[in-house]
Amino acid sequence: MTVATRVFLIDDHHVLRQGIARMLDQEADITVVGQAGDAQSGIRSMEALQPYPDVVVIDLKMPGQSGMSAIADIIAAHPDTRIIVFTMYDNPGYVWSTMNAGARGYLLKSASSSDLLRAVRSVASGGGYLQAEITMPLLRRLVQDARSADDRGALSVREMQILEALADGLSNKMIARTLTITEETVKSHLKKIYEKLGAADRAHAVAIALRQQLIG
Repeated sequence: MTVATRVFLIDDHHVLRQGIARMLDQEADITVVGQAGDAQSGIRSMEALQPYPDVVVIDLKMPGQSGMSAIADIIAAHPDTRIIVFTMYDNPGYVWSTMNAGARGYLLKSASSSDLLRAVRSVASGGGYLQAEITMPLLRRLVQDARSADDRGALSVREMQILEALADGLSNKMIARTLTITEETVKSHLKKIYEKLGAADRAHAVAIALRQQLIG
């Protein structure tokens, strides 16, 4: 008898999350083992489950810890877990960063139920899944990066987290508290971000990131 794929949902949109859970639970080979409205409570709930979920479907923008940060935490603790990003953001920078962080799939919330089912089954079997609508923008981004004569290096996951925090107007102290790191570490990351983007200061870095679609 085939063991059903264990799925955990993390999304702050309650009605949408409940609808997805009902849809997935109708499938004989998939079972929803839990859900949460934010990343931190989701991570705590999953740690209490035995065995740990096979697949995590997670949004990017939620109150508290971001989905981007949560992906890195989940993969660090449970590297065999397959993660699907389920979001409204089609920004190629987000796709690139989440895949680098360890996500196996990326879908927009406009996706059909059949798209989501295909994604869950694909990543559960060891594959990946990119929704067709975001494939071309991502390819264009890859070509742009490949043609760049001034390649300063890709931003790390932590650098992307700090860049997003800058865009949200957070101070160094607030960024340090949010990411549970020291202010000195934040300053060190900021220096690297400025160097990679060719930015003079915080505002310049955010402006460049927005122009290059690294953040939304």
